Amino acid sequence: MYNEKVLGDSKMMKGGRVTIPKKVREKLSSKDGDFLTYLLTRNGFVRIKKLEFDWDKTIKQLEKLKRERLLLLS
Repeated sequence: MYNEKVLGDSKMMKGGRVTIPKKVREKLSSKDGDFLTYLLTRNGFVRIKKLEFDWDKTIKQLEKLKRERLLLLS
């Protein structure tokens, strides 16, 4: 079947807020300010993945759009 290991539990609070257990945060190498994405698998399970974001690439793309006058910043 599945080889599963419990890493922790959470209680859902008002407004849908939860605390991600320390072991899960460590496994994801996540810290304050990181974005997490939730993926629904074919089996109906939810996977949590740290969302990786390349700021350097994004800044270069924004600068290119600005040069081409496709992006107006005030």
